[in-house]
Amino acid sequence: MGLIVMSKGKITPNNILHFNKKSKVEEDRDCDGITLDNILERASSDNVSDALKNLYGKSGLLKYVKPLSNDFKVAGFIRTAETNSNDWGTGVKAIYSCDEDEILLIKCSNNDYAIWGGLASLAALTHGLKATVIIGSSRDSEDILELGYPVFSQEIQSRAGFPLNNGSIGEKLVSDDLVIETGDFAICDMDGVVIIPKDKIDEVLLELNRIKKFEEDCVKKIRDENIRMDVLVGL
Repeated sequence: MGLIVMSKGKITPNNILHFNKKSKVEEDRDCDGITLDNILERASSDNVSDALKNLYGKSGLLKYVKPLSNDFKVAGFIRTAETNSNDWGTGVKAIYSCDEDEILLIKCSNNDYAIWGGLASLAALTHGLKATVIIGSSRDSEDILELGYPVFSQEIQSRAGFPLNNGSIGEKLVSDDLVIETGDFAICDMDGVVIIPKDKIDEVLLELNRIKKFEEDCVKKIRDENIRMDVLVGL
């Protein structure tokens, strides 16, 4: 019978006991819990923001960004772009830098001009994007709603700029207290858009599962046992 050679030296009762044992993250992924695959059905941007706040003291929220329709709810990995609001050409070029099922997130210099509209939404949908999130302004709302392509923006403006293509694609963005990178994960719904840093996804999912379990227990105790909410949350 051969010996199991451990990667860090001696064979001990402790490391034999834990050989091939799954990590806590792997165990939670195998459970009937919240994962990236089911996060839209099992959680909200509010829950994710709470998880980020509990872990890191930051909400992950893109301030003032809302969907054009409350029916829009998407989650996925981000591709970044940044440009002046007078330049809608960068957003168009960024569509074709995206992989299928990515969310294009565009940061603008301000909200003075719309950098996204109906034709861009059609192009993005045809290319296979999940959604576009704009830290800035959009327009052509009626066309976008008819198309059913999820767009989230801070404001809506009728006027647009020019196809200049003077911005950047795939670079790191800074928005208020958030640093956003291509490969981060966004959950977007009627309450807002929240960003999970790509290196924090596993930790956030664990905390998210704890939050949802606590909320479900609270609902049961309030509804079935008539326990006061202030008692449940320790006020």
